[in-house]
Amino acid sequence: MGRLLVKVLIINLVFIGSLNAQNILQYRLKVGDSMTVNQQATQNIIKEEQGRQHNIQNTLEEQYTFKVLSKTDSTYILNFKFNTFKLKTVSNQLGIIVDIDTKKLLEENDTEGRIFSGLTASDLEIEMSKTGKIISVKGTEAMINKMVSLADIEDEFTKQLIIESIKTDFGNKTLSNSFEQLTHIYPDSLSSNDKSWKNTFTGEFNTINTWQLDKITDAIYLKADCVLNIQIQEEQTQLVLKGTQHINVIANKKTGFINEMTVTAEAQSPKNLNNPEETPTIITSKTTYKIQ
Repeated sequence: MGRLLVKVLIINLVFIGSLNAQNILQYRLKVGDSMTVNQQATQNIIKEEQGRQHNIQNTLEEQYTFKVLSKTDSTYILNFKFNTFKLKTVSNQLGIIVDIDTKKLLEENDTEGRIFSGLTASDLEIEMSKTGKIISVKGTEAMINKMVSLADIEDEFTKQLIIESIKTDFGNKTLSNSFEQLTHIYPDSLSSNDKSWKNTFTGEFNTINTWQLDKITDAIYLKADCVLNIQIQEEQTQLVLKGTQHINVIANKKTGFINEMTVTAEAQSPKNLNNPEETPTIITSKTTYKIQ
């Protein structure tokens, strides 16, 4: 009878341990796994300029694919590729400022379109921890050089200016920060008892995020309330905006990768009487990510 009790106890402990392992909040990807993400974002910027309201709307649509190349006990190596990229910026004062769509046929004089066609013709390599923290991004220099080479710009000085400009949005650090806002959704401590935790996102948009595990059923449901700090370098001044951001995630229970994520944010810069050059600004945005 005693042996039977011990045997039952061992079976129960193994079962509980297996259940807890499945509920640990982390990625459980396999080599060869491929995840294609459709991202849509709308950002509205309202500036008060000399008594006039300047409205700027940025609309972004992207599709990209992550593929697991290899894994260790604590990290993954992922191949990353942009499939499509569409960006449109419209101003109520200036009209259409930017209009890029890599799915369109290129016109002969479309230098901007040629540059961004290089974005979808390049592959990057990402090293990511099992909690989603981005350790490194490789290949951005080759990607940027390809983007500029496709523009057929002969003047070397102009080339370098364009390279430096592209680096601000597609350099290693910028893309690392951008990927992490999608992937770093799990706690760095892998305890199965974690119900709430904090992490930070850095870059032009800095956030302190307080995460909450809502539930684990057929999927993993997470949410985060974030303190948002935005720093924008303008021609003669640095604009600082403060606000909040809210994140809702539904993640695949088997792999840990998102099925769907929604991010909404609002920030503003109060009028600074000590610095009349600073432009009062309000930014609102909504970004959705969905697995295809």
